[in-house]
Formats: sequence, C-alpha cells, structure tokens
Amino acid sequence: MIDASNNSGLLAVLIAMLTLGIWMETRPRLAQFGVIAIVLGCALLSGVGLLPREADLYGVIVAYCVPLAIPLLLFNANLIKIWRESGRVFFAFLLAVIGVLLGAFLAAPLTDFGPDDGVWTGILTAGYIGGSANTAAVAAAMDKADEPFMAIAVASAYAVAVPFMALLLAMPGITWLWRLFSPNTAHADSPDEELEAGSESGPVSGFSLAASLALSALVFWISDWVANLTSSGPMRYVAISVLSVALATLFPRRMQQLQGHYDLGRILIYLFFAVIGVQINFALAIASGGQVMLYAAIVVVTHLLVMSVGGRVFRFTGPELAVASNACVLGAPTAAAMAASKGWHTLVTPGLLVGVLGYAVANLIGITLAQLL
Repeated sequence: MIDASNNSGLLAVLIAMLTLGIWMETRPRLAQFGVIAIVLGCALLSGVGLLPREADLYGVIVAYCVPLAIPLLLFNANLIKIWRESGRVFFAFLLAVIGVLLGAFLAAPLTDFGPDDGVWTGILTAGYIGGSANTAAVAAAMDKADEPFMAIAVASAYAVAVPFMALLLAMPGITWLWRLFSPNTAHADSPDEELEAGSESGPVSGFSLAASLALSALVFWISDWVANLTSSGPMRYVAISVLSVALATLFPRRMQQLQGHYDLGRILIYLFFAVIGVQINFALAIASGGQVMLYAAIVVVTHLLVMSVGGRVFRFTGPELAVASNACVLGAPTAAAMAASKGWHTLVTPGLLVGVLGYAVANLIGITLAQLL
C-alpha cells in the first residue's frame, strides 16, 4: 500500500489512471468508457489496498483542480456559435434537459438522501445535464466534494449510467427498439467532421497552455472575490461559469488562439474523478446507494420517455435524439464519440457544441436546485 503521506507515489498512480482513461477516449469502441474506467479503476486500487482512501493530497486536488478545470472546459462555449452551428441538435438538447428536469422533480419526493436531500438532488441533476464535470463543480460549490456520501453518490449514479450508455449504443442495432425510440431514423453521412472536443485547430504550444491556465486562474481568482463579497460559496462556481462563457462569446477570435485548453481541463477534472474513485467503498455504496440508484433510474427513464415523445412531436431523427441525449446525460466527448462510431458524422460537431452548452448551464441549474429544494 502507498502511504497517505507519499504524495509523489499517489500522484503517479492517479495520473497513470487518468492517462488510461484519456487513451480509451481516443479509441472509437472504448471512448464512452474513459471516465468510468478512471473511477472504477481507482476504486479497485483502493479496494485491494494499494491506495489509501484518505490523504492530504486528495483535498488539494478537490480544492484546486475543479475550479481551474471549469473555465478551461468552457472557453469554447461561444453561445453565438452554438446557436448558429448546432442546428436541430440544439433543440433536441433542450428537450433532453427538460426530460432530466422533469425526472428530477418526479424523483425528488420519492427518494431520501438525508438532511441535505435537496443539495444532493441538485448535485446529481447537474451531472445528468452537463456530465461528470458538473457533478464535481456543484458538489464543490455546495461544500460536498470531499464528503463520504459523494463517493457513494458517484458509484451509485454510475451503476445506472453504464446501462444507459450501453442502451444508447445498442439501440441503433435493434430495429424494433430503435423505431420505438424514434420512427424517424434517417441520418446524414457526409464526410468526417473533427472529433476533437471543442473543434480546436492549430498547434498546441507551451505558451498557449500557460496562457489558458493563467486565464483560468484569473477567472478563479475573480470568482473567489465575488464569492467572498457576497458571502456565498456557491456564487464562486456561478461566477466561474458566467465569466468563462462571457469570454468565449465576447472574444471568440482571442479564445480560438488558445489551443489545448479543453484537454488541459479534462486532465484536471479527470484527476478529481480519480480521487473520487479512490474514495469509493463498493460495499458501502451497495448498502447505502439504493436511493441514489432509484433517483438516477427515475431521471433516466423519464428523460428517455420525454425524448421519444418529444421527438415524435417535433419530428427529430433517431440519431439527433440519441446524440442530444448522450451530450446531456454523459457529456460532450461521449456524444462526439458515439456520433463518429455510428457513422453520423454530421452530428459530431453539433454533439460537441451542445455538450459544451451543457457544461455551461448545468452548474447554474444544479446550484439553483440545491438551494431551492
């Protein structure tokens, strides 16, 4: 076992696990399972005793990686570009968000997460609108990122998310199920679009990475000042999201000159999820995570029903609905990977764009729910 005070050893193992997950995301057949591999792989290492479940290093990662990662992930969130280029997938994504919110309101009175029930509802709901990065952000905003129940919530939510992912991938190959999901199954098959998240282009230089990180740190600093000024911890993450999207929308040409920031953001947020994986106790999750799995199941089933019914009303195609659903519940990288692996090449970039939009709005929605419920 690596000692809890051995920061260099712990960091080496955690970075090795996130490297494995990022490598998986470069493989078409494995891309959807990258984050899951990081979480479950680290959980296995802690389960067999190689990694400690508690260490000072984990607290540092939680405190700094999440707020630095969010701006890096959002510097592509140009709202004008998203509106102009995502086409019908944008409206399908709005339908997906409505499905998640409806599911959340249906599930909230049927589940019980203890004294902070509403807070955990907001944390989990954010994850099903923007992806794992938003689960981390809202948990940090509500001072829950390093609580034991966070590991239980993540493990239990993945217990539902993995079958959901498998269902989305399998549906196009099961004719009757695919037509049940959406009778309109037409799709375009134009030349390949870029698969890189955020459609970044151009060389990635050391200066670009340093400038991106510096700008992210500046956003973090300003947002910290806003949080202190308003005496509201959650306001830090609201400000981070608003400032990052404002920079991407108001200064698109300048932001496009920063290359590599999305990948840098992924590395930081995946390092956080490696820490979450280390803290997972599967025996405890199985014993205590039933309420989370029930909540997640209700949200996902309601989401799919809303997508199917709304898809018929607004005449969305099956691929448009599937990519929008994936971008909403699982995030931008998995949506793009799914579109590419299924041959829906014209949906790769729209899937990425609406997925990034999910990053931008999920924090606001999750924090709002956490404070209202």
